Amino acid sequence: MARTSAQTDAAARHLAPHSASKPPQECAGDAPFSAEQRAAKRIRLLLRVAKLRTSLGEFLCVLRDVSDKGLKIRVFHKVPKDEICELELGGGEVYRLSRIWQRSDHAGFKFADGPIAVEQLIAEAGPFPKRHIRLRLHHPVPLILVLDGVSLPAQLFDISQHGAAIALDQRLAIGCQVRIDALHLPALHARVRWRRDGLHGLVFQQSFRLDALAELAARIQLPSQARRGLAKIGELSPVLTSD
Repeated sequence: MARTSAQTDAAARHLAPHSASKPPQECAGDAPFSAEQRAAKRIRLLLRVAKLRTSLGEFLCVLRDVSDKGLKIRVFHKVPKDEICELELGGGEVYRLSRIWQRSDHAGFKFADGPIAVEQLIAEAGPFPKRHIRLRLHHPVPLILVLDGVSLPAQLFDISQHGAAIALDQRLAIGCQVRIDALHLPALHARVRWRRDGLHGLVFQQSFRLDALAELAARIQLPSQARRGLAKIGELSPVLTSD
């Protein structure tokens, strides 16, 4: 059964390496401190799952703290060095960002278009109801879909912790059970939830952990020199969680 958005945010809180009781160490989005940055109103420990939209693809992150001038996120791999990238929240709201720094698993950004309304970001007042973060792949990933022992060529177009959208020539019945085999993926069992214009929406029988999906997205989309230090493909199999 698919997780709720609240459960996804709870998983993000579990991944956070610092407790709320610890004093602030740096201002959202900026390092080192300046008098202006210290004066900026900021909210710490948001722990909201979001995604970065870059020239190399879309990648998961977790918002840690934010001010009207910038924010700090937790990342799971090296962030592409775009001069400008975009942050998309669960409600579809998008903010243009300029990267300031990255240290280990955290990165700081300033808002590229100037100060923002922090309360609006916190409320995720986007054009859609809050939903699971789905990563759209710039380049579809070839895969094999196994249905009743028959292997069908298909392509992966997007993926989330709980499901995926694939394209294939054959029309599948709603509710049918399938298995996904692909180079960068563990074996995934899923059922068809919807179909539209040649695309089929799948719901996984087991969900990805947030960190595992983040690393998987980096492995699929980033150049090989940017993927050093990630888990080996064979280590991705135990990263699924039962709902």
